Amino acid sequence: MSDIVDPLDYIPAGILAHVLGRVGDTGDIAACRLASRALLAASYYCPRVRLSAVARARRLREGGAAHEGTTFRAAAGNVASLLGSQLRSLALDASEEQGFHGEEGEGDDLHLTSGESVAAWAATAAGPALREVDIVDFSRPLCWLKAEALPVISNFCPNLLKLRLRNAWLSVDGLKIMPNLTHLALEFILLDDEDLSTLNECFPCLLTLNLIGVGGLKNPKIHLSQLKTCRWKVSNVPQSLAIHAPNLVYLELKCVRPEILILDTPSVSTLKLTIDKLGPTVQVDGLVSLTDLRIESPNLNSLLKVFINDREIRTLDLEIPASENRYELYQAVDTELFSRTTEVKLSPRFSYELMRHIVFSMTSHDCRSCLKKLLVHMPPSIRTACPFVPLLNNCTPSCEVTVLFHADTKDDVCQAAVSVWPLGFPDIIWKWGTWQ
Repeated sequence: MSDIVDPLDYIPAGILAHVLGRVGDTGDIAACRLASRALLAASYYCPRVRLSAVARARRLREGGAAHEGTTFRAAAGNVASLLGSQLRSLALDASEEQGFHGEEGEGDDLHLTSGESVAAWAATAAGPALREVDIVDFSRPLCWLKAEALPVISNFCPNLLKLRLRNAWLSVDGLKIMPNLTHLALEFILLDDEDLSTLNECFPCLLTLNLIGVGGLKNPKIHLSQLKTCRWKVSNVPQSLAIHAPNLVYLELKCVRPEILILDTPSVSTLKLTIDKLGPTVQVDGLVSLTDLRIESPNLNSLLKVFINDREIRTLDLEIPASENRYELYQAVDTELFSRTTEVKLSPRFSYELMRHIVFSMTSHDCRSCLKKLLVHMPPSIRTACPFVPLLNNCTPSCEVTVLFHADTKDDVCQAAVSVWPLGFPDIIWKWGTWQ
């Protein structure tokens, strides 16, 4: 009886290893190894691995006896040792949000940002080979102990390009310079670097920086000469915020009311700002390249004066916080904005009443517009007549108008609008959709 030929034997091991890297999860990779000799051989060259505490706990409950007695920390170290210099990407996830609550005494094992946990895999042959590391720590209070993930990673993973850490209290003591790191994301982190001076010094070549819910900051200052993209959601209320980044082109900033805001970012073309109120000291003269602006604030009037000024804004996206007093917002937007903006988006909470006030104010002021694109979110209850005719009267020829009806709007109302509104403005390009 002839041997059964495995069709995967004809596929190069490098391709199979790449496929296994797409699979990622260690349990699934182990199952693939059992299914084929070719996959077994290729698994030793797998470049990407993901370990999930949830998936591991489920396999143990289903009878995975081979895994009993092996801690999650040890499992990560075993995988790193097995793959060694072939490993390029490692993801470890012990997040409680995925439904895993752990067993008594497992907190230390799932404290993935501790120095011991990181060294378990970083001190192997995989450490220098790794290009991407993603760690989501266990979010129990037990694991909110000061962790040494950053200095250990900087010591053992000098060639790392991308790093994401979530749910941890991170120390920067002993952190070494990582000149190859270009992408850094810190999410829901307590960071022992009040002014971000250590971050600026040790990650000088960052191109992308995400600081989402990072606490422990006092008068933080981002000073990175090569930074291109930055998303910063400030979790506390520091007195001042500053960004000095000459090559930054995309900035999302969410904060409360800093007394001092300095944006020395002359290359920024896209700014998305969520803020309650500006303090007395604002320095945004560096926004000389700004063309796309989104502002969400109850204080639109003063913010628009600061951030638009004489700039040639191409796209303007306006939003207001929920539960704001409409009457106080009636004077929030200067109608002259439409005379120097080519694309406007009126977001869902930018209420119908406020929109109507703006467009009728335009009519009374006879304000000419240069709008080429307009996007409007309609409320659930509208009349057949188009409510923003004054704005359409001031659009440029062949303006593209996108109308998004609320999902609760009756079908006959939507159909009537689609049939009737374009008749009065045949030169306009109409597009239709829905929003929830």
